[in-house]
Amino acid sequence: MTRTRQIFFMKNTAKKSQFPRSPMPCGISQIRILVGVLFFMLFSLGCASSGTSRPDAIEGRRLFDADSKTHARNSGESRQWTIGLATFSGNDAPARAEAEADRLRSIPALRDVFVMDRGSRAIVCVGQHPSPSTAEALAQLKKVRAVTIAGERPFQHAFFIPPTGKAQDDLDLRRAPETFGSSAVYTLQVGVYGRADGKPPTEKDIAEARAKAEEAARELRRQGELAFYYHGPSMSMVTVGVFSHDDIDQGFSYELQQLKERFPYNLLNGQGVSQTLNTTQGRQKVLQESFPVLIPTQ
Repeated sequence: MTRTRQIFFMKNTAKKSQFPRSPMPCGISQIRILVGVLFFMLFSLGCASSGTSRPDAIEGRRLFDADSKTHARNSGESRQWTIGLATFSGNDAPARAEAEADRLRSIPALRDVFVMDRGSRAIVCVGQHPSPSTAEALAQLKKVRAVTIAGERPFQHAFFIPPTGKAQDDLDLRRAPETFGSSAVYTLQVGVYGRADGKPPTEKDIAEARAKAEEAARELRRQGELAFYYHGPSMSMVTVGVFSHDDIDQGFSYELQQLKERFPYNLLNGQGVSQTLNTTQGRQKVLQESFPVLIPTQ
């Protein structure tokens, strides 16, 4: 298990090449790369106290509470499937998304990009299709993933964003390697559902946790995030993003840092998890951060 300290800043995707990878020294903030099954979190969450602070409580209500369906209805109706290229959050999200769209329009395959508003997020998109399984939709997705900029393929993990209210069938994290190939090694865990008291869950508890995790993943997809759910034997997880060894081994990549900025916490049932850690200033309570985990291969 690798323990690292990391400080994250939001950057403009148009300036990606200006920002080197960050080093990974040991320290107070622990980002854990779990080698093994994801439901390891049952034990660490069972011995931590659950508490909230304003930032994670707001993010939890927005993404992981029962009100997510209401949020989806208020975020703009869409009847077409589209391909997401970049997602922005924050007060200046629309302006940054428009700037990125202007930059991408100079690329022939992306000439028709547009910005879609999905509540708290602004998404740079391309294409509109009645279904993600048509020949035209699949051909465009292949073309977008093959786009090369400065020797890199920034959209190799591009995916279809569903219309408001529509579901998807590729949200199970175990399907990520099948969809994205050998580069799908890690993902960022941002939420867990299940009993918070450490007691064995009933069948009803497990069913409710699984339903909430699946709905959270669907809502995040609607908001332009590459989200997944994973069902462990007693708890269910929500993760975002797909990353390779290169995104982790030499320090967190720009893409991972940016995603960590949007999802700073690993929430338990939509609430922050308080942990007590030994620091240079003594024992302090901090909220459990989101962290990379290995994508299961079966």
